Amino acid sequence: MTIWRWLALAVLLAAAIFALRGGVYSQSDYLGLRREEVAIRARIDTLQRAVDSMRLFDDSLSSSREVQERVARERLGMIRPGEVLILLVPDSASQE
Repeated sequence: MTIWRWLALAVLLAAAIFALRGGVYSQSDYLGLRREEVAIRARIDTLQRAVDSMRLFDDSLSSSREVQERVARERLGMIRPGEVLILLVPDSASQE
């Protein structure tokens, strides 16, 4: 091989190395951004499922009397007329 071929091969090799490792955005930067994108998309999917679940609950709460009663009893402590509410208070001596 002549010196020009060796020189051309060295220039091509240097250009390839620069393209993969150097420059403003290197191959490792690109791969890191791709990993970050995958993680963010997974988080978006998780949040979208949570939002969909909340929308379904909101729809059922606004339209279902049974769901409204369950929420009123469990979260708000409401009772129907004629019912008796019994609160169990833990014994303070057993907590020590």
